[in-house]
Amino acid sequence: MIEMVRQWLSGIIAAALILSVLYAMLPAGKLRKVGKLAGSLILLLVVLRPLSRIQNVWDTSYETYDHQIQQQIEALKQKNENEMESIIAQRAAAYISDKGEQFGVHCHPTVTTRWEDGVPYPDAVTMDISFRQELSDVIAADLEIPESRQIWQGR
Repeated sequence: MIEMVRQWLSGIIAAALILSVLYAMLPAGKLRKVGKLAGSLILLLVVLRPLSRIQNVWDTSYETYDHQIQQQIEALKQKNENEMESIIAQRAAAYISDKGEQFGVHCHPTVTTRWEDGVPYPDAVTMDISFRQELSDVIAADLEIPESRQIWQGR
């Protein structure tokens, strides 16, 4: 930024010096008036030139920041979805384990999920015990995991 200001001031000083020499060389009269008008416009352009650069810098910075923000939003969305999926799977497994305890069975199920309308649902379960019909019925009824997506040890 400081370098840009330095270049801008150097440009103004150089333009002013060149215009001063040209003004001194112009004869008096209408030609000098036209020369001073043209010189003033040139000096004005030199003074205002950095504004176009600032706009380009702003556009580039905005696009860069916008891209970074979009990446962060996507990363957070993915992290949120992964956490939600993990929580659903863990809670469904805990529910099955608790129901197993009610039937006198100690088990550690593994639940997988599927996404439907942006929400994870229990999809399948792998059981570390042999088949128990009453537990299978509870899994099918309460978690809507049909027997076809229930994998039991030794079955």
